[in-house]
Amino acid sequence: MKDEFEMLVEKYADTVTRICFVNLENRADAEDAWQNVFLKLFKAKHLWQKPDEEMRKWIVTVALNECRDIKRKLFRRNHADIDELQASYTEDFNKELICEIRGLPVKYLQVIELYYFEGYSIGEISEILSEKENTIKSRLKRGRELLKGGLSDE
Repeated sequence: MKDEFEMLVEKYADTVTRICFVNLENRADAEDAWQNVFLKLFKAKHLWQKPDEEMRKWIVTVALNECRDIKRKLFRRNHADIDELQASYTEDFNKELICEIRGLPVKYLQVIELYYFEGYSIGEISEILSEKENTIKSRLKRGRELLKGGLSDE
């Protein structure tokens, strides 16, 4: 049982880490969210045998919900600067782009994150966020426009 859980953590740790760091304002909150996601997974042993795609959707949904809950609790708290974050994926991407994405309103940020960083289709994002596909398409388009306007010509 321990080995099975460790395999699941190893498999989904990067995905949950990316979601938590992009959606939350500082490292400590992202780590709390990450830990809560895997604690919920540990308690949901009945899910461990689900197919990969179902498990991944469940993990992403729980991670997004956990981030939303933490943001709600910490609404007025001061947060650290993005430069203090040491997420491994920030080295692979332009920091200016990451800053711009994090500056988007949550409804656009989540769609951009799921589509570009996690590789979900519009239909899958629609299921995860419980929104219509046209809403997801609109948010993706609007998010791209906001990013295009905020980035330099590089």
